[in-house]
Amino acid sequence: MSHTQSVYVSHCGGCHGIEGISGPTFVPMLRNAVGSFACTDEGREYLIRVPGVSMSLIRDDQTLADVMNFVLITLGGTSTPPGFRPYTAAEVHTWRQHPLSDPEFLALRAHVLERSLAACKKAK
Repeated sequence: MSHTQSVYVSHCGGCHGIEGISGPTFVPMLRNAVGSFACTDEGREYLIRVPGVSMSLIRDDQTLADVMNFVLITLGGTSTPPGFRPYTAAEVHTWRQHPLSDPEFLALRAHVLERSLAACKKAK
């Protein structure tokens, strides 16, 4: 297991599942699903600003970028668009400074995902 995978398992795997399968909970499934957010810039930013990511105990921006790239590339699987642009430490640093609040991110999630899925569909 790589260092990045170990960080994912220890910081994210408890809720999202070691393989990105969270089960029947309110926690979003990552496996073959999360990559759809990467079809728009808005969706990419959203994934970093959600509270579990922006306020993660993974404080190093490069490490968090590496974990998010693992999530999108490996766990996102078929949902991640070809040509996915990996996150950079600079993007993570900027976006995590503006975390979404609980009510805000729950309401926003459906709209961001809808726009991202439409962009994914157009790109195919």
